[in-house]
Amino acid sequence: MSTKSGTSSYTLVLSGAAQHDISQTLEWTQEAFGDIGRTRYENLISTALVDLRADPARAGVRLRHDIGKSIYTYPLASSRKRSTTSKHVAKPRHLVLFRIKRSVIEVARLLHDAMDFAQHEM
Repeated sequence: MSTKSGTSSYTLVLSGAAQHDISQTLEWTQEAFGDIGRTRYENLISTALVDLRADPARAGVRLRHDIGKSIYTYPLASSRKRSTTSKHVAKPRHLVLFRIKRSVIEVARLLHDAMDFAQHEM
């Protein structure tokens, strides 16, 4: 998946693993919190990805050499107040794991903060 909009000079690309992570996260959210919860979390994920594409050095982004070479994390919570749903996700605990290569933001994974990131393929 690739996203282009606005005046950003970055292209955002989701790996197959990231797409799978997002799908699994939304399925779990649907089961736990129903349609409204899923819609809120889906909106939050989309907002976080748009925010990263606009500025991959934004507040909340951290370089994580402990996870892998040139891997950055961005917590969904950092985009919480910019999501467009009337009520926000109370305590989002997922992080976007990504790399930046020239003008491409490669989203490797979307993982829960309690996971051992080193065990997941990047």
